[in-house]
Amino acid sequence: MMHEAGTDEKTAVDWCNFLREECETWLMNNQEEIGGMDDNGDAIKVEIDESKFFHRKYRRGLWRPGHWVFGGVERVSGKCFLVEVPDRRAPTLENLLVQHVLPGTHIISDGWAAYANLDRIANGIYTHSVVVHQQNFVDHNDATVHTNVVENMWMQAKRKLKRQFGTSRDLFPSYLHEFMFRNRFRDTDMFSCMLITVAANYP
Repeated sequence: MMHEAGTDEKTAVDWCNFLREECETWLMNNQEEIGGMDDNGDAIKVEIDESKFFHRKYRRGLWRPGHWVFGGVERVSGKCFLVEVPDRRAPTLENLLVQHVLPGTHIISDGWAAYANLDRIANGIYTHSVVVHQQNFVDHNDATVHTNVVENMWMQAKRKLKRQFGTSRDLFPSYLHEFMFRNRFRDTDMFSCMLITVAANYP
């Protein structure tokens, strides 16, 4: 960007921050729940998980507490959501699940205790399968019960954020929103999408 636009690093960083803000605005105005039922009336499978971003470590004398993120991804479409969370307790995760995942969804998770009652939320709006990672990564009785897709999503998100993320905690959610924005438009030209997004945000 600096080379093509003939600008300095600070200006390039400021523009990147601005564009991430536009991604956030667009996502807020075009919220999309995932899961639900497909055209045949079958439950769509959504894998959920939580992951720690930027584990605690010392770097140049600074301490990073890290960020817990809760997320989910549809197996077939790849649609996803990622939300930074203050804790991993059941009330926190269940509330976010209801916000982002449609009724009728078949949820697949690991054995984290906070997921124990997912099939009882709102009198059973979800079905739920569990794979216990301490025992195996794929259920021996049902090969479709695994969390490989959401684990791959974490890998992609962390790889991208590691290249970009600085030391400011305030900017972290904007990087998650950029990842989700790119996910929504992953099969289209991103520059064109950004121009359309800016135009939509400033009618």
